[in-house]
Amino acid sequence: MAFQISPDAPHIYSESFSIRSYHVDVQCKLTIPKLCSFFQEIAGNHTVACGVGWEVLQDEHVFWALSRLEIDVKKYPEWRDEITIRTWSNGLEGIMAIRHFEVLSSSGEVLITAISMWLMVNTETRRLVRADEFMRDFPLNAVRIYNENPAKLPALKNTTTFAAVPVSFTETDMNRHMNNVSYIERIINSYDYNFLLENSIQHFEINFLKEAVPGEMLAVQQQKTDSGKYLNSLVNIDSETEMVRTYTVWSKFE
Repeated sequence: MAFQISPDAPHIYSESFSIRSYHVDVQCKLTIPKLCSFFQEIAGNHTVACGVGWEVLQDEHVFWALSRLEIDVKKYPEWRDEITIRTWSNGLEGIMAIRHFEVLSSSGEVLITAISMWLMVNTETRRLVRADEFMRDFPLNAVRIYNENPAKLPALKNTTTFAAVPVSFTETDMNRHMNNVSYIERIINSYDYNFLLENSIQHFEINFLKEAVPGEMLAVQQQKTDSGKYLNSLVNIDSETEMVRTYTVWSKFE
């Protein structure tokens, strides 16, 4: 396969999704991990529509890795809802590729917005690759939902540390590392069950710092910074290396 942007590649790509029973929580609302799975899917499908999907990048020995993500929830889609997700690229800023997401209800109401930053990684060396050549002709949209890119999150202090668990087979994706959604699931599941019954995420940020691979022992750490506001990290307990950091703002269910 040759690396070549399709001449009719879409500047804005959209797909519709049905909210199934396995996408929702006990409140019948779409979960953040499943939302992020939708984001991952549609971002990949946009590159396929542009002629430079995962298979093409594999021939070039590179893949896109999510580096930072910021999400704001105005209203959660619910079980059986039909939603549309729109995504587009702003191009490169330094070595980072900027991509926006917008989740719309069936009536066109904006429910959720998000901005992400992506890095290109060599499949063999696992080192970063400058993406200039791969992004040169990629279709761009100058519209920005967010004026600022996702921030670098601060280190945690005075943390609570939970039990370490090894990276499992089902948490590993086709790039042979822990899938970005699996990190998020680990962190959310570290919260008390009753807390999760009563609260939902309104704002979510994550920084991916290092890839985790099967067998590594990872422990969630948590710091409460204010009422309803938390920092979390996922740490390799053997090397004491942080794999991700998150910042989450919760609010009570209405």
